Amino acid sequence: MDPRRSRLLLHPVRIRVSLVLAQSEMNVKQLAKVLDDVPQASLYRAVAELLDGGIIEVTREERRGGAIERYFRANEQESLISRQDLGTLGPAEFVAGIEGLNRMLAADASRYISSEGFDWVGDFTRISRNIGYFDDEERGEVQALVNELIERFAKAAEYRPGTKPTLLNVSAFPYVAGEHHEDEAAEQPETADAHA
Repeated sequence: MDPRRSRLLLHPVRIRVSLVLAQSEMNVKQLAKVLDDVPQASLYRAVAELLDGGIIEVTREERRGGAIERYFRANEQESLISRQDLGTLGPAEFVAGIEGLNRMLAADASRYISSEGFDWVGDFTRISRNIGYFDDEERGEVQALVNELIERFAKAAEYRPGTKPTLLNVSAFPYVAGEHHEDEAAEQPETADAHA
């Protein structure tokens, strides 16, 4: 696995660009409307780096006056982040990717509440932050359910008459709160006494 590809993806701006282009084909002007909190220079640089790295590709070109407008789409296989990809990264790079996703969620929410006729209560499904305790088998079952939900969204990625777009954001990884339950503490390896 090429760590350069992972580093390209897990960057606060580039990850947002690749996620938007995984959903639909866009030119840079359209991207700028969706990612309106990203400075234009940063957006152009991110597109150039993702294109150079093979994460996104040019799907078509249109002549507009004297200029050529290029449209981009994420390269389906190259824009996915696998467990192997994550293994090539350092902790700071992983956190930077999560920060990028959080910024994207906040920008999406801001655009939504600024839209005409939004119905915060009627439209909203749920905001939830839960911590669950699972053994390895149960965790595998949860991962399968999450993957199934993500695949359902991926299959519904194209507009059909009568449909409205719905955003799904999912993140699941071990939680460390700094406190342990008694049986957890019992399972921790004993450390040598510093005064021994």
